[in-house]
Amino acid sequence: MSSHMALPPPPSALPRLRYRCAGLCGFVLAVLLLRLPLERSVALVGALRRWAVRSATVGEAEVLVTAVRRAAQWFPGRAACLENSLAAALAALLTRRSVDWCIGARLMPYAAHAWIEVEGVPVGEPSEPDRPYLLLQRT
Repeated sequence: MSSHMALPPPPSALPRLRYRCAGLCGFVLAVLLLRLPLERSVALVGALRRWAVRSATVGEAEVLVTAVRRAAQWFPGRAACLENSLAAALAALLTRRSVDWCIGARLMPYAAHAWIEVEGVPVGEPSEPDRPYLLLQRT
């Protein structure tokens, strides 16, 4: 089973079937898409956003992140922030909602990170990070 890197534990409540299916499909699509160059995944998420009916609420995004993390628990390979955040963005798009998929980095020590945001609020992230990330890409 995979482990999550320094993220809060997922809520114990089981998401509704609709969100669990979207989370699983989003995770499978994310793993497949990340076999391609990253700019293709960024372009695809950007292109699919026009099909979204509306922006997700923070609550909907939290449920989707939980559903993705539950699907990722059974994946035998890497299921870190990049895979999970892309999967959450794709799961939101599968439910015809949009979220911002963000990729960032920080220095000393260098670290890269990916996450989703709704209305500028990071979803599924620690409430007080030890050091902020510089946003490099928002899709």
